[in-house]
Amino acid sequence: MSSTTQSARWAPSVDNNAFELLWVHIDRRVFVAAFYYPPKPVYSQVEVLNYIELCAEEINRDFPFAEIVLAGDFNQLPDQELIARTGLTQLVHQLSRGMSVLDRVYVSNQQLYPIIRVVSSIVRSDHKAVVAYPAYRHNANET
Repeated sequence: MSSTTQSARWAPSVDNNAFELLWVHIDRRVFVAAFYYPPKPVYSQVEVLNYIELCAEEINRDFPFAEIVLAGDFNQLPDQELIARTGLTQLVHQLSRGMSVLDRVYVSNQQLYPIIRVVSSIVRSDHKAVVAYPAYRHNANET
């Protein structure tokens, strides 16, 4: 990031600390969320999906040209339900833990992330690491 790039934590109008979801916005153009959905959550799937949907709606309403990136460990949270509620596109199609795609990246504009890699993690983990390369970085490396 350049020295002029500004980032800050963002929360929707109805913040809920029960969910392991942290949003940051970068120059008011990109909203990035780190998310963890535990294998045995103390809340329902409907509650967390409603909350993620609320977040996406608020970002789209208040920052209509902003990009959204939602990434993390989604365990058994239904992929199609999240896509239907948010309009985001899921980019990870390779296995990230055993025979499952638990670690996912959802974006509002898939053309901005042309390269997705699932690689062995550099830390001790039974999950693989997911790396999404933005288009501007990919294009810069082609020259």
